[in-house]
Amino acid sequence: MKQHRNNGQTYVDYVSSKFHKCFANIKSNEIYAKKFHLLTGASSYYYSCAYSLPSISKGRTIVKKTRTLPPYLIPIVGLLVLAGVFSNALADCVRLPGTTPPAAPSVTAQQVEDGSATLKDFVLTAADQFKQGSPTPEEALYFGCLIRQEGGHWRSGSTYFVQLLIDGRIFVHTADMALSGRLLNPIIYGSILSALGVPLTVLADLSSPDPATVAEATATLINTLLQEPDAAFDATTPIPGLSPGIPGASGYATAYLSSNFGVPFILLGGFDLNETHVVEEDIDYGDPTITARDVVDRESLKDFVIQAQEFVIEGLKGGDLSAFSKLRIAGRDPNGP
Repeated sequence: MKQHRNNGQTYVDYVSSKFHKCFANIKSNEIYAKKFHLLTGASSYYYSCAYSLPSISKGRTIVKKTRTLPPYLIPIVGLLVLAGVFSNALADCVRLPGTTPPAAPSVTAQQVEDGSATLKDFVLTAADQFKQGSPTPEEALYFGCLIRQEGGHWRSGSTYFVQLLIDGRIFVHTADMALSGRLLNPIIYGSILSALGVPLTVLADLSSPDPATVAEATATLINTLLQEPDAAFDATTPIPGLSPGIPGASGYATAYLSSNFGVPFILLGGFDLNETHVVEEDIDYGDPTITARDVVDRESLKDFVIQAQEFVIEGLKGGDLSAFSKLRIAGRDPNGP
């Protein structure tokens, strides 16, 4: 077990103590607590606390504290929100002047499709690319376009990848961006975490009504994912009393530490994830005084954009990636404001 370099604490103990403090602060403010009550069916706030933890270096040593998204990622966030609205309307990727294209991967989606490479190799290659991150917002956006191109290195037929946040929310779905931001069926997500080595007792404790129990379980979850495990998963098999088996819910998974965000993500490949694999949620659209339907001239368009901007900024104040994902859902909903 890695030790915290300042006082000899194990990482799990250190994270647990941070969670306890975070929960205490949240519980002292009822409004703030309600704002971050993100887990359906659980009275815990572990996700908001998870993203207020110190960042972790590749050596697994705690190096700094961060409570918001890095400033250089703010343009990416804004553009990703807009990109989400237009979902799959992709043209050829445009590389801005001065942008260096990423190197071609050693294993491509096409190779998996034709049987000349394994799904495991494809997923691990993609994870290596994501671990490196992108040095500039422009290069991040260019790479974000490349990974969604059908017939490109990263997507071919049913071979593509999906990024998950640690609460099971889809961060990026490269084949169907309309699903980005949605929450994965907990049965499927539990199967993925179990395959990656997270004990069943820990999975159960993540939904506990007791904040201290959730804190300890989340610390164990994060520590497990920081080891960057990889494994095949299969939620298609029936589980007596729990699940009849979920068609199509199988593939390969790995965890990796994001250099851009400083937290672990889960990368999936070979899982043709569709609408039947996510859960329905109530989405907060805010309370705008003008909606898209009300835009009739330049002045009303200006008011609409200003209110939309305020809605996004408010949702991003805590640097919570799950809240950001919900903003993307709200922005894409054709029936929303």
